[in-house]
Amino acid sequence: MYGLLGVFLILYTLFWKAYNDVNRTSNNIFNSLETNNKRDSQVVIEATQPISFAFLGIDKGIYGPEMEAQPGRSDAILIGTVNPNTRTTTLVSIPRDTYSLMVDYDYYGDWPYYDKLTHAYAFGDAEMAVNSIQELINVPIDYYVEVNMQGLIDIVDAIDGIEVVSPLTFEYEGNHFTKNKKVKINGKEALAFARMRKTDPEGDFGRQKREKMVIKAILDKVLSFGSISNYQSILETLEDNVKTNLKFEDIVSMYYAYGKSLEQFNTENLIGEELWVDDIYYLYTYPEDRLKISNTLRNELELDEITMEDMTLFDVDYVEQEQSYYEEVTDDWYYEEDYTEDYSEY
Repeated sequence: MYGLLGVFLILYTLFWKAYNDVNRTSNNIFNSLETNNKRDSQVVIEATQPISFAFLGIDKGIYGPEMEAQPGRSDAILIGTVNPNTRTTTLVSIPRDTYSLMVDYDYYGDWPYYDKLTHAYAFGDAEMAVNSIQELINVPIDYYVEVNMQGLIDIVDAIDGIEVVSPLTFEYEGNHFTKNKKVKINGKEALAFARMRKTDPEGDFGRQKREKMVIKAILDKVLSFGSISNYQSILETLEDNVKTNLKFEDIVSMYYAYGKSLEQFNTENLIGEELWVDDIYYLYTYPEDRLKISNTLRNELELDEITMEDMTLFDVDYVEQEQSYYEEVTDDWYYEEDYTEDYSEY
C-alpha cells in the first residue's frame, strides 16, 4: 500500500512528458471522504506540517464474481505519519480483528455497535473505516489510500518483481518460502508472502511484519530507476485498483515537501490478546496500549499528548476494569483469616 503511494510521489518529477497521463490517473482514482475532523485546524501539505494516512488493503480483486459483488473488508490496516522536520515516516499496524466501535453504524438507533475493525469497511466503506480507526486510537487521519489485493499483484508485476528475505520457512497457497533466504518474487507470490497468518508462530503480528517488508520492497523498487520504463503499466495498475482522497496537486506538492521523509522508516504494532464474545473471536487491545500508540503517532504529528481521559472506552474496557476490580476486592475480602461464618449447612 505504501509502495503504491510512493509511485505517486515520484512519478511527477520522473515523467514530465507523461504529465497528462499522471493527471488523468489521479483524477480517476480520487475519492472524496467526509470523515470526523480530529484536528483543531485544517492540515496543509507543506514542508513544516506533519501529515497522517490510513492504508487499507481490501480483500477484493482475486476472487470470483460472487465475492466481487460483496463490499469487501480491510484485510490489512496501517496508519502512517510523515514528518518532514525529522524526515521520518512511521508505520503502525492495526490487527484486522481488533475489537472496535463501528462509528456512525446505524444499529438499533443510537446504541453503539462493536465489531472487528476489518468490518467497518464492509459496513460503510472507507469513511466508516477511517472514522473507526480515529476513534480507536484518537489520532487524526488526514488522507487515506486503499488498494485491493489484485492491485498488490499488479503493482509488483509492473515493477518486475521485488526481493524479500523471509523471516521463517512456510508454504502458503502453493508458494514456498525459506527462512533467511533472499528471493525475487512476483505479484502472486508477494500476496501469499504477505497474507499467511495461521502457521506463523506470531500469528497476525507476524503477518503484519511481512506486510511491511513487502511495502518497503515495493517502495524501494519504485524509487529506483530500474522501474522507470514501466510507468505506463504502473499507472494502469493504480487506476484499476487504488482509491485515495489525494488530489493531483496534493501529490505534486507532497513529493517536494515530504520526499526525504520516505528514506527513514519507524514501525510499531498495536498489540492485544484474544477475546471471545458470543463465540466469536476478537483481538482485545487494552486502553493503555491504545493510548501509547496514540501518543507515539501524535508526537510524530507534533500534536499534544493525551491522557486516558481523552480515549474512547468501549464496553469490554469497562468489563475488564470491573473484572480486575472484582478480583482485587474478592482477594481482599473472601480470603480474610477472620472470615469465620460457616455456610456448610445450606
